[in-house]
Amino acid sequence: MSFDNRRRRVGLIKYVASTPVPLDLPRKHLIRDLILDVEPIIDITDVTQAPVLYTGGLGSALKHIARVEIIANGRDTIKSISGDAIGMKNMFLFGTKPKLTECGLTVAEHTCGGKILLPFAMPRSIREIDTLLNSGKLATLELIITYGPDNAMFSTDPTAFTVTSVDVEVHVNESIRLDRKDEPYASYMESYIEKAITAATTEFQVLLNVGNRYRGFLIECESDGNMVDTLLNKVTIKSGTDVFASIAFDALQGENIIKYDLKTQTLIGYAYLDFCPEGRMVDCLDASRLSSLEMILDVNSVGSVDKIRVYPCEMIPPAPV
Repeated sequence: MSFDNRRRRVGLIKYVASTPVPLDLPRKHLIRDLILDVEPIIDITDVTQAPVLYTGGLGSALKHIARVEIIANGRDTIKSISGDAIGMKNMFLFGTKPKLTECGLTVAEHTCGGKILLPFAMPRSIREIDTLLNSGKLATLELIITYGPDNAMFSTDPTAFTVTSVDVEVHVNESIRLDRKDEPYASYMESYIEKAITAATTEFQVLLNVGNRYRGFLIECESDGNMVDTLLNKVTIKSGTDVFASIAFDALQGENIIKYDLKTQTLIGYAYLDFCPEGRMVDCLDASRLSSLEMILDVNSVGSVDKIRVYPCEMIPPAPV
């Protein structure tokens, strides 16, 4: 099969603090991915109280994007993921850090932000085209950006500042099959699970859905708003007595750096557990044949507000024809 590949601008999502803002996406062709250009403009007018940015992971450049959702037919959630997590998945699955600019901390108007890619075609898979989103089959297709508060990127706020905008410009990469054949595509679904950590334990349980197939899991560790490596010691995924993965968090980070060619990039607070190292989607962890699936975490309590987020990458097979 061959494709006519096109990319175009589809709209601008205007900033409204702590609010979800929707944008209708085109419904005609196969969609490979969306390019999200996030551009916060912060006007700092007083630094008597010296401002401090949140640290770890990709820094604070994407903190204003609390949630990115793709909703089909008004009810089906295909994507639900934070801006930070999209950027980190870009790093793991494409092997390079997104283009990011941190906010300055002086009295001035600062333009910051970054460019991130929200894929529908599964990266690092042998046949990425198997998961193209067939938008022409949908009644509606919405991109919803939920913004964080005005001070989303600061752990210590400047004495006085104004968020001029955090607009998100959206481009779409589309494909048109030249043979005009219509065939079913699998769905690449991204969601999240958030758990609060209140005490150290070696058996913190995160229940995972059964029914679909898991490509992998992005794990995010946050303490008092900053990404940290000290919260999580070990990750185990099992069903009953059947163990699918059991690895120390820092060992998993070390494996990520080597396998994804990240070289000197830091992975503070993040790691990616991949069940398809050769890109063969047949190797996904098949939870459809399991009665239960759980992630067991060995955790510490290191701050006032500790959170672990798990972002499953799920493959949903196409419906039988």
